[in-house]
Amino acid sequence: MNKQIHIYSVDTSAFYNENEMKIHNRLNKYYLFRKTLNKKLNKINQKIDKCKGEDSKIQYDVLYKMTDHSFKNINKKIKTIKDTLYVEFKETRQLNHTNNNIRRLNQEYLNMRNVISVFESTLTRVMQVPIDTLTEDLIIVQTYFFEIIEDLILDGFMLKGEKYTCLTASAGQIRTKKTVFIKESQLQKYYNTLSCGLTIERINECGGVNINKYLAYLALNNSATDEWKDFDITKTIVVDDFETNVKETVDLIDDETYTIERVIKDVPIPHMDGCGIMLPKLGRNRMFRSPWVKGLLISSPFNKFIREKSKELGKYCGIVKDIYGKEHDILKEKIEIIFTKSQFKMWKYYKSWEEYIDNFIKYNCQAGTCNEEEDKFQKAKINYQMLQTLTDITDTELQEISKKTINKIKNISNDKNTMLKVLGVTSANRNKNYLQQSLEIYPELLNDTYNKEILKNVKKSLVKEGRAGKLDIDAIYTFLAPDTYAFCEWLFLHEENPKGLLQNGEVWCSFYDNKPELDCLRSPHLYREHAVRKNVAYKSEENEDRIKEMKRWFNTKAIYTSTHDIISKILMFDVDGDKSLVCAEPLLVEVAKRNMKGIVPLYYNMRKAEPTIINSQSIYNGLKSAYTGGNIGEISNNISKIWNSDNINLDVIKLLCMENNFTID
Repeated sequence: MNKQIHIYSVDTSAFYNENEMKIHNRLNKYYLFRKTLNKKLNKINQKIDKCKGEDSKIQYDVLYKMTDHSFKNINKKIKTIKDTLYVEFKETRQLNHTNNNIRRLNQEYLNMRNVISVFESTLTRVMQVPIDTLTEDLIIVQTYFFEIIEDLILDGFMLKGEKYTCLTASAGQIRTKKTVFIKESQLQKYYNTLSCGLTIERINECGGVNINKYLAYLALNNSATDEWKDFDITKTIVVDDFETNVKETVDLIDDETYTIERVIKDVPIPHMDGCGIMLPKLGRNRMFRSPWVKGLLISSPFNKFIREKSKELGKYCGIVKDIYGKEHDILKEKIEIIFTKSQFKMWKYYKSWEEYIDNFIKYNCQAGTCNEEEDKFQKAKINYQMLQTLTDITDTELQEISKKTINKIKNISNDKNTMLKVLGVTSANRNKNYLQQSLEIYPELLNDTYNKEILKNVKKSLVKEGRAGKLDIDAIYTFLAPDTYAFCEWLFLHEENPKGLLQNGEVWCSFYDNKPELDCLRSPHLYREHAVRKNVAYKSEENEDRIKEMKRWFNTKAIYTSTHDIISKILMFDVDGDKSLVCAEPLLVEVAKRNMKGIVPLYYNMRKAEPTIINSQSIYNGLKSAYTGGNIGEISNNISKIWNSDNINLDVIKLLCMENNFTID
């Protein structure tokens, strides 16, 4: 994924009329003045803190009061001007509606300063946008005033005689209040390709949809992907999700009364949430994207499972039903990919999987992939969130865990291998730039003045990262995967609660076949979420036969988790492409085990939004709600403050974790 196109990204001020722009410019002048006064206040405060003489302190106190008075007056003036601007927005809207006009994008904003680069996606490929070119077919708008974005979403806008309409906003764009607009002519031309023939009318006839989920699913077309050119939609099916209840002790949180009760409970675990399986011949684990379909595809020899079990049981077990109730013969139909219902986001709006396949072919839809599993893994770093929850870690233990980072910082000036490693000249880096390629061929270039300056800056960065808790440890990031053998037992043998290959408390990670225990971690790490598990892939004589059998079914470098374990509730992960920081550092594993005594997973009811009819107004309401709906950064920062306080209140952290996950969802 290294192909890019260029598009314009503007903010809502690009759509002001002349009067609005005049008011906006006045407002900016006062904002600038307020910023200057704020800096002055901070400097005066610093001087007051350093003052030793009483006379000097009184002098600075007077200066502070005078500056603060000016600061407050500026704030009043800003409020007055903003109120004037709001009135102007309202009058412009009324005038536009009276004259049947819509807002126009000021062409002065179409300059190189407002050009951004985005990776190639299904959307850009379908629209046939040439690589490395600047297109006006798509424009991103960042929201500063909701009155403007409301006009744009409800009515669209004009540019060079073309009308633009709201397309979507991805989860990442929602966090930065950005919305994607598209030429209406282009949307009409390619809508069926982007939606696989599913119209808004059909969705509304079926009762509507959660608007923000709909926009997120539509935005799958806009996510950075490589085209899966030999993908064959006719060799795929969609089956029900595999879910079982796992009896476990949890801290049950009532989301209305905020009471916490420790109970033993049957916890429903959707083991294949966002995950499907594909035959090994199709390649390594990867994330998949097509219209309304997303998630992780895990390489799994399910055809071999069918043949072996059919022979063992004396009856054919390759017949399964899809989510619409139709039977399929997996081997006869040469099925290569089995999707699950949780991956097919708009399944309820199609009459059958065959309808989706027919539309996919009819409208020349595309499949894309991203984040394919690497051949070689780079060692990862732990972060401060994962360290701060190990509250009884000693200074000696912390020094030992920091040793790799300290040695790297010490050796960066004199050890060639360390220098090459920090500059990215490693076998795991498959996309080396020209400098890295040169250093790989001729390492003596490290003595070049330019490279020495880079190393100097890298050293400063490493010191800064180390102080912030980013430490080099024996760990990798890899896909989280369910026990796919258990899924096959459930799907083909119809076992309601299959045994699978992994027991409770076990994982399989073949990358660390020399480590008996692993600490499974995931960001964001807010509660005490160190899932220390036994690694069945660890080579030992008593485990030899079991390992040999499991290698036949778990043929990737993912970390496979047990269907009898509620590890997904500890780490709060789905298996739609989530990755775990798998830590094999023995000392860190021991510290984590010590700190996890008495800790059980949190469990609470995740609320769901009601479906609504899709129209311009509901799209605006949904986006506005998402743009203003909580700040996860603020919640996680408050949790960090509690972890670093003298009085750690675990109950408060539990409640804040619940609120954080509600905000994310």
